[in-house]
Amino acid sequence: MIGSIQYNIIGSFLNDESTHNLIDNLQEQDFTDIFCKKAIKGIKQLREQSKDITVFNLKEVSNLDIMDILNVTGTITTTANIEHNIRTLREHSARLQLADKSELIKAMATDKTKTITQIKNDILEEIQNIKEVSNEEVETLKESMFKTYNILEDRYNNKDTNDLYTGLTKFDSITAGLHKEELTTIASRPGVGKSIIGMQFALNLVKRKNKVLFVSLEMSTTQLCERIISANSEVDGNKLRLGTINNPEDWGKIQQVASRFSFEDLLIDKTSRNIQHIRSKIRKYKPNVVIIDYLQLLQSVNREYSREREVAVITRDLKMMTLEFKIPIIMLAQLNRNADGNRPMLSDLRESGAIEQDSDNVIFLHEPRDKEISELITKGTYPITFFDYLKENQYKLSYIIIEKQRNGAVGTIPVIKRPKYMNFKEVE
Repeated sequence: MIGSIQYNIIGSFLNDESTHNLIDNLQEQDFTDIFCKKAIKGIKQLREQSKDITVFNLKEVSNLDIMDILNVTGTITTTANIEHNIRTLREHSARLQLADKSELIKAMATDKTKTITQIKNDILEEIQNIKEVSNEEVETLKESMFKTYNILEDRYNNKDTNDLYTGLTKFDSITAGLHKEELTTIASRPGVGKSIIGMQFALNLVKRKNKVLFVSLEMSTTQLCERIISANSEVDGNKLRLGTINNPEDWGKIQQVASRFSFEDLLIDKTSRNIQHIRSKIRKYKPNVVIIDYLQLLQSVNREYSREREVAVITRDLKMMTLEFKIPIIMLAQLNRNADGNRPMLSDLRESGAIEQDSDNVIFLHEPRDKEISELITKGTYPITFFDYLKENQYKLSYIIIEKQRNGAVGTIPVIKRPKYMNFKEVE
């Protein structure tokens, strides 16, 4: 069957010019028949040279026997099934490649010069190199416009029930929440609160019936759960860590939060260390949103790169994953030391300009220092009593700075960081 399909495809290309837009969907390796391999190679060569794809031109570039070519074209009665035939051939090709890879994997597994982790990464990379079969090669502007209009209409009808809202009202009013196929970077200096806001977003998204994969490269599951309990029970996180909770009322709050937040749709991933691991988890668990804490702790599969190049490869892969799986990905990241005490800029993104380039949205977290706070009081932006209130409660004024939004406005949102409760609240 596959043999006849291969000949049908070649014959269709030679007989029907309207099929030529499908030539680029195929590679020489997709064919198993020697004649068809040479024929598709010649046909692609003619197409690249902008020459007519005819029997005689194919003979010239491929050295195939002209009678063999004519025999193929003579058996074609219709070209109506060519798209189905191409898809069938590509699926068959992918299966053969998988079979070939299985032999390679057996050999890789016996390589004593590599660690198990390196072997697993190599295997994942080999499998990912097999191209998936897709019907969505291109679409017309008419199709795109129709699809876009339906999306806009759906947004209008459901504008108050966006499933991908983060829970911070002012932030959501500027960004309209998270969006599928977008990579969002949230960056700050250490200790400013990127992990706090990452988990805060995760919890609010799960409450809206989303499945969230939270990739934690920095904290244990116990530390994350302590933060969730503290943020939502308003029991001091230090007391949780020190075991000094003596108030029965506090224990009651902890039990309520532990019960209320036992979400099955918040998946905490402690084992992923690189993009291949994360990709496999997305395929397995099919989350609606992925949050990664944080970029600089991710490793590249190709360790020979410089760290700047590694980060560029990682961010590009993450952006491609948003498109492949049609989900939003939030990537937490560190800023370099230039941002210490200063309002962050895009140039402060650590290790690679690719972070800015690949991110659809770049969000900074910033804590103003004493000098900046004095200026705010002098300008009358906030009364001194506001900062007295913060100091009394051990809170801090922070800013969520939307520095880049590819499809929307930028802006700055003042929030109150409550370190002992591990959360942010908007300034009313």
